[in-house]
Amino acid sequence: MCVLFVAFAGCSKGGRTDVGDPSTDSFKDTQYYKSLMGLSVAKQFEGFLEHSAPADRVKYINKSVEEGSQTRIYPLKPVYERFANDSNADVAAAAKEALSKVPSPEDYEKLRKDELEAQKK
Repeated sequence: MCVLFVAFAGCSKGGRTDVGDPSTDSFKDTQYYKSLMGLSVAKQFEGFLEHSAPADRVKYINKSVEEGSQTRIYPLKPVYERFANDSNADVAAAAKEALSKVPSPEDYEKLRKDELEAQKK
């Protein structure tokens, strides 16, 4: 009896997939966007920043404010507060600037209601 073995492309990887080079900007950007999805956004974003270099922390704190609406950055307030006391002066300054753009709880509720009303139309 003859047995024929056929090799399929990708079999030698053992089911692993390449995740990319963590030092590239595209990889970091992907991780940033993933950290802003889901139910525990603040915790995920904080974890992402904790594992980033100070220059990247500044970049992504600023990016979160630039790209997000006020209702989107409101849940990130605890993260900005934590990094406002960072030992790196640039990170602390970026976090303090981000905090200045976070709406008050009352303004947040109003903005959220306005957004919901606009979606109904």
